Amino acid sequence: MLFSQCKQLSRRCRFIHATSPPPSTRFASSNITPSVLLSFHENNSVAVLTLSNPKRKNAFTVSMMEQLDRHVSTLSKWSRGGTSSGRNETACRESEKLDNNQSEENDARVVILTGDNGAFCSGLDLHDNKQDDAEDDEENNCSRLKEGANMIEHMTRVTNQLISLPVLSISAVDGYAVGGGAELQTCTDLVVLSRSAKIQFVHAKRGASMGWGGGRRLVKKVGRRRALRMLLLGECVYGEEEARAGASYADAVAEEGETALEATMRLVVDPILQLPCSRSIRAIKEAVSAADGDGEVIDLNGNLKLDNMAMKGELESFMSVWGGESNKEQIQKAKDHLRDKGEKKRE
Repeated sequence: MLFSQCKQLSRRCRFIHATSPPPSTRFASSNITPSVLLSFHENNSVAVLTLSNPKRKNAFTVSMMEQLDRHVSTLSKWSRGGTSSGRNETACRESEKLDNNQSEENDARVVILTGDNGAFCSGLDLHDNKQDDAEDDEENNCSRLKEGANMIEHMTRVTNQLISLPVLSISAVDGYAVGGGAELQTCTDLVVLSRSAKIQFVHAKRGASMGWGGGRRLVKKVGRRRALRMLLLGECVYGEEEARAGASYADAVAEEGETALEATMRLVVDPILQLPCSRSIRAIKEAVSAADGDGEVIDLNGNLKLDNMAMKGELESFMSVWGGESNKEQIQKAKDHLRDKGEKKRE
């Protein structure tokens, strides 16, 4: 595939979805509904998950978490040639639609996770975090903690399902990947950064801890010492620095003026599409996944193994601080900061 074709496809990957309006009108309204879009390309060999909440730099809302779950279930069936976990009726209906467009030969090869509008994901949408609006009494605090437990179990399961898919997965990161967004980019096999990319774990600044399974995955990726520097000392990963000094975190960095998705198409997807056998790609990914211990966290039906010590420890650590006084205070400060920024823009 010529580079110009890659750029053309990468632009389509950013915008095409069965129910999406054209690119020219998609962000015309400030009331656009936050969503996670799933699209298929190259004869269903390539799937693209696009996070879209442009007013909040693609921060996750509850509805986006639910959509991601459905899409990952669809991707599980797509990547395994029609084997569905049967957990989600909506996902099954989406999979049936996909079946109508698939050939008998399963040619699933790549999943790309990216964000719209020049950003990857800025974590949890604080304006959608309803549990923070509860009155400060024991009953509502218990409800808040219960919702927090449901959220982290949900996102930990979904993100680990994504990295366990038997296809190569890539995070294409433009702009901010902060907080939960930083955790999110750990749930793929490879990471490609644009020059504008910034990865930062802000959990300690929020009086919180990792809650989407990112702690375990980060330690596996960079080791204990660097993980602690990133989590506690605010050490960031910058696309520009990775390009200048040689990528020490990312697997690839985009050229100047190139988006992360364009670089992903050029450096990763195009070579994968040239390989002769998609079954071989999936077999290799499954072998690496097994060797890396993915099966210790997610079972064959896509369920989270809560008895896994690493996962159990991360979930319990999150719940020990979520909804606490420091966490509530820092979240309120962050919300006030966002409000002040919005007011200054309107002036």
